[in-house]
Amino acid sequence: MLSPSAITLTATIPAPTERVFALLTDPARIPDWLPGCREIIPATPLRKGAAITARFPGRDTELVITEIAPPTSLAWTDRRRAGSRTYFLLQFAGGSTTFTMKDVWQPSGFGSWLRGKLLRRRDTKKRFDAMVQNLRKMTMV
Repeated sequence: MLSPSAITLTATIPAPTERVFALLTDPARIPDWLPGCREIIPATPLRKGAAITARFPGRDTELVITEIAPPTSLAWTDRRRAGSRTYFLLQFAGGSTTFTMKDVWQPSGFGSWLRGKLLRRRDTKKRFDAMVQNLRKMTMV
């Protein structure tokens, strides 16, 4: 079995941790910060073990909440991308929040491992940067 690949990225959001956590965990607001997401179903409060459907253009994916600890952490597994887990960690930083995303992926074979090594880091960084920009805009309102 191939070892998991993990990418960790960090940025600062100029808003209190509680505000950022509320945006991350509000199903109605997830499409505002998650790049490409058009809708979250069901639009009910998130809880550990809950499965939500994230609708993207041309595809849906099921996210299962594996961790939720207000106001510091949220994590999910993506059932469409086997072996994919995403963790969000929020840390108090004065009047700001240190926002960390860790994306862990367990490749299913050598071909997926190779594709992941070639494409995944760039795609994860691009998605993270878009999340950060979206959250910064949302917290300025």
